[in-house]
Amino acid sequence: MIVSNRKVAATLALCLLLLPWGRCPAAGHGDVLTDMFVWWNSAYKRPDGFTAAAFAQYFAPDAVLRVNGVDRCKGLAEWAAHFRDIQARTEMVEIELPFIDEFESPGGDRIFTHHFVKAREHGKESRERVMGFAAVRNGKISLINFVSVPDPAVGGDGKKK
Repeated sequence: MIVSNRKVAATLALCLLLLPWGRCPAAGHGDVLTDMFVWWNSAYKRPDGFTAAAFAQYFAPDAVLRVNGVDRCKGLAEWAAHFRDIQARTEMVEIELPFIDEFESPGGDRIFTHHFVKAREHGKESRERVMGFAAVRNGKISLINFVSVPDPAVGGDGKKK
């Protein structure tokens, strides 16, 4: 059987398109929320990672962070200060990727997610279950509205139950 090079190339290209690229946290996902979380995990590890200019890559100038119904910060300077504060008082924080679940609204203006955030503060391990959405305006995040609760799989001593 003789197969043309074009058919082989077309088949290979199709197979590459079918690979689960979106599940690899190191690859660009294609939505601003996932790309931001990949950046965030990396920025946390650098003393100069959280700056207003760095947040501006992903966030609108007036972006709001709302967790459990409380606005934690608004505007790029407050975002940078908020996360520098978290960085200073913790030994480790990581947004676990890939997400448990994620989808976009039909209009593409909201990205919904369900994920975990693990942390260590003063030697104590914790893990939060986070669900909610990011509102997107002109390709940038204008609001993150999350509900966050402790994951019962991790006890008060930080050990898995």
